[in-house]
Amino acid sequence: MKIISSTMMLGFILAINISAQAASVDLAHIFDLAVENDPQVSAAEAVFLSRSEVVNQTRAGILPNINVSSSFSDTTRTYPNTNIPDYPYDTTAWQATLSQPLFRLDRWYRFRQSKNIKAQAQALFTAEQQALIVRVAASYLNILEAQDGLESAKAERNAVKRQLEQVQQRFDVGLVAITDVLESTAAFDSSTVNVIESEGIQASSFEPLVRLTGRKFTSISALNENFPVKYPDPMDAQQWVEAALIKNTSVIATQAAVKIAEKQIQISKSNYLPTLDAQLLWQRQETGNNFSAGSETEQQAMAFSLNIPVFSGGATRSAVKQSRFDLQEALSNLDLTQRQTAENTRELFIAITTDVARVRARLRGIESSRSALDAVQTGYEVGTRNIVDVLLAQQRLFLSEFQFASAKYRYINDTLRLKQMVGTLSPEDIYELNHFIDVNQQVEQVLPTTR
Repeated sequence: MKIISSTMMLGFILAINISAQAASVDLAHIFDLAVENDPQVSAAEAVFLSRSEVVNQTRAGILPNINVSSSFSDTTRTYPNTNIPDYPYDTTAWQATLSQPLFRLDRWYRFRQSKNIKAQAQALFTAEQQALIVRVAASYLNILEAQDGLESAKAERNAVKRQLEQVQQRFDVGLVAITDVLESTAAFDSSTVNVIESEGIQASSFEPLVRLTGRKFTSISALNENFPVKYPDPMDAQQWVEAALIKNTSVIATQAAVKIAEKQIQISKSNYLPTLDAQLLWQRQETGNNFSAGSETEQQAMAFSLNIPVFSGGATRSAVKQSRFDLQEALSNLDLTQRQTAENTRELFIAITTDVARVRARLRGIESSRSALDAVQTGYEVGTRNIVDVLLAQQRLFLSEFQFASAKYRYINDTLRLKQMVGTLSPEDIYELNHFIDVNQQVEQVLPTTR
């Protein structure tokens, strides 16, 4: 059997890691990794699990408690200044106690309140899970948008470069003035700067993936050009608002906070009421020595403990007032959250309808800019337009192409945020969007270069 050295094995593992990092991935793969590795969601899950334990803790307050104890003592009794010998003996005792609350209304309300605390924690955790979907999609689309910006900048630079070469040739034969050459040179220099800046933006756009997944990626798959852009369904903002007021996670969390505050008033008021507990006691004790057979005793008892609060220095009354103020705060926060949710839902609905119109308008703008550029170039060749007009027409065309792509990404982000607002956003939305990711079209991270 051939043995692989540790150095070769390390190199093999590094090669696998490098190839895995370099391999292109799609949106679904990034999301799956983020679910497993995103620290923000992991912390939110820990908070949810921690708050959920309140239910078990408060339930224990209304269930019986059993305590068992044991003790052993070794004693020597002496009689100074007498002829009586020392008397050593030992004592062993066992005791078992069962306590059962019979009437403790405060503990019962705390148990019911704990369920509202868990519901609130569940809503907040769900909100964080939905926020992860939005963050993953936004980070992924930001890379694609940065790539489109880079491609637009490169296309503009190449076009300006070709224009500069043509102008230089025409200047050499005396067909144009030196000003056209200078204008083209300045435009080329400016487009070169734009490419450098776009490369930096594109390279940095990959970094959020490290925070989300804990891994480094240098390539992702691009979005298919046939991605559908359509208006919200239903096309009624009020229906979206009504759905948001029912399912929005922030609204659900604040509704749970109101119920928590209501239960707290009941808990505070219950301190006016008496408490009643039952207790069963079993006790056994053995005493022995070297001179006699010793003794054994066994005791069983049942007791009821009634506590009637008479005066607490005004603490109970103050606690009730404080709980009422807390309820007023919770109701105000609920009202504010509902208003903000309704406002944000309407804004996102309007934003999406605007996005759809913008995408369609940008597509027509590309066609118009391309036709305008052809007309300006023809005019320049016949002498009715100057080189500045041509350069500006080229810039408008490339800007239109970039704005078209940017409008599609904005539409996707707004659509996901609207679903998040109405509480219906789920991983299925990511997987459905992933169907329009083209694995054959790669977006490679630009490596830093020295110029």
